[in-house]
Amino acid sequence: MRPLFPSFALLLAMLAMAGCSTTQLPKTHAQLTQSALEADYFQVRIPTRDGKKLAATVYQPELQAGQSAPLIIATHGFGGFRAKRPLSIYGKAVLTGEAAIAAWKAGYWVVFYDQRGWGQSGGRVHMMDPGFEVADLSQVIDWSLDHLPGVSRLPDNSPAIGMIGESYGAGLQTLATFTEPRLKALVPLTGWHDMNSLAPNGEFRTGWGAILLSAGAINSGFDVGEMFAKPWNSAFDGTVSQDMQTLLYERSPASFCDKGMAPHADALFIQGFHDTIFAFQEAVKNADCWKDQGKDARVIGLQGGHVMPWPIQQWRGWLPIYQTEDTVYCGDYEASTTDVILSWWDEKLKGQESVVPQYCVNVTEERGLAIEEDLPPANRFNLPKSKVTIPLAGAFEWLMIPFDTGSDLFRAMWPGADLRDLKPNGGFGRPKFIPLYVVRGDDEVMLGTPKIDLRIAGTSSSNSMPMFVGVGVQHANRRRVRVASEQLTPLPEKGIYEMELPAVSQPLKAGDRVGLVVYGFTTQFPINSAFLARSATIKGDVWLPITREEAISLAPERPF
Repeated sequence: MRPLFPSFALLLAMLAMAGCSTTQLPKTHAQLTQSALEADYFQVRIPTRDGKKLAATVYQPELQAGQSAPLIIATHGFGGFRAKRPLSIYGKAVLTGEAAIAAWKAGYWVVFYDQRGWGQSGGRVHMMDPGFEVADLSQVIDWSLDHLPGVSRLPDNSPAIGMIGESYGAGLQTLATFTEPRLKALVPLTGWHDMNSLAPNGEFRTGWGAILLSAGAINSGFDVGEMFAKPWNSAFDGTVSQDMQTLLYERSPASFCDKGMAPHADALFIQGFHDTIFAFQEAVKNADCWKDQGKDARVIGLQGGHVMPWPIQQWRGWLPIYQTEDTVYCGDYEASTTDVILSWWDEKLKGQESVVPQYCVNVTEERGLAIEEDLPPANRFNLPKSKVTIPLAGAFEWLMIPFDTGSDLFRAMWPGADLRDLKPNGGFGRPKFIPLYVVRGDDEVMLGTPKIDLRIAGTSSSNSMPMFVGVGVQHANRRRVRVASEQLTPLPEKGIYEMELPAVSQPLKAGDRVGLVVYGFTTQFPINSAFLARSATIKGDVWLPITREEAISLAPERPF
């Protein structure tokens, strides 16, 4: 009997190669198909202005002779790659790929491409340089209109083109729309308004830096030299240079918005409250810019996004690093996230009825609210002078998860007793928790943008006094203090800090305590912490967006 293994290996090789050969398409400028087209997908190479080749997969919809379909451009996040086939990691597990494949099945042309330096595309990564990555997008559009028969036209005779991409791919869309008028309907997933969100208060997110550098090196073929060049290399010691901060700003929608420039495309911004790279208000600020310039901008708030490995962050799915929910909840409105995106494109590119909410936030993964225009304002609380030991406060918090869980189970033998015993003293290994408010009813929610006005002082002879603050919640009958939306903000030096904290979406129950949580060390910013023990003091005011759900949610009859 012939061994099965060689035949099985040959079959795997054939499956791996299926759909990977490059197809050469003739040029055509036909706005309608000349003959019937079957639903299919194939690989192509798209030339760039500097002679490189971008690898792309074209998803061809089923069309009859004389028909046309809108075009969706899809691309990936930092360190990612395209969905080369419907049954793929991106096609089945990442929202960009899921929505792109769903659009193809719904009758859209889709061109899903690897950005330069990533996947199978040529060139090197330029970190969202307008002269390279942004210019490449215009070349992809040029090629698509030249080679794809039957791309639909809008009433003004411009091509009906939408786009989607997460993170790095989201930033690409929001940058390109200021100079590329052919884009009409964007879906930026978990992108940025100001890329300095990577380095709040100048402190680079070194935990994420290690993850992104590793993933980026592998998928770019270790062509990540730009990250080691000036000014990017300033991030390696944790504190970015002024030159890097300027560069990050210049490669952000914020730089265009601040000049009063108008985006060409409408946008559906989808952002996560637990995203520990780009906070939720990055989407809100982008939407405000769009609206100020007369464009349609809608906001969907999910819980997930860029999620660090457990136990640093709680995982909400099986895919590491990037996770989003499958369903959008908005009062009585409920739809799959991919259906919401398709409805957006159907409205903007096919002229169908508007059904996508204006402003929607998932309070949990199974419940959401329709918001009128803005998140609710915050209430002011005085923070008394408190001492914090750095870097010890919170240094071993991740080790305490089993102990906290076990003690909570033991105390559950006395139901109704509030036996919380984590004292707010910033003890060895535990974070400093300063309670400010005790929740009175089960209908309360913390939803919005906290703010701080704090003065930091301490025993260090230098100005350096790094600590990390967030909004803490200690649930009734629970020992552990959880950081709302898992977001911490660095306060690197002595002085006064008047600023926003990352927006939070946190359901509350009667008896929960809410306050400020302070870490001296966190694995979100491992290199940024102090390494010599010292005593710090913190005092001032904290604004917490705590309210009742009925005070902020719209009426249930879908008033959007």
